[in-house]
Amino acid sequence: MARLAPGSDYLVLLPALLCWGIGIGMLTPAVVAAAVGAVEPARAGLASGVNNTARQAGGAIGIAVFGAVAGSAVDHDHFVRGLNLTALGTAALFVVAAVATLALVPAAERV
Repeated sequence: MARLAPGSDYLVLLPALLCWGIGIGMLTPAVVAAAVGAVEPARAGLASGVNNTARQAGGAIGIAVFGAVAGSAVDHDHFVRGLNLTALGTAALFVVAAVATLALVPAAERV
């Protein structure tokens, strides 16, 4: 997404969207397992419901905000530049999180 420009072809988005889809697919089961495993078995349904509601609401709000910003009268060059910076910043945060996880989680607890 850091190479995105206002006139970019859809193929420029393909690698980022593939990584995004694969990442979400790998992350979602782990998040659900952590949410359900953090409570006693009698409250597992409640934990699963709260997790699913938060995920759905967050996605809906994110799509609404993105659509409002993308559809506004803002200059497309500035909007795309913001997307580029956001993508690079997010990638940097993911690298920091991965390094911190490898450094802080004992090897015996890694899955």
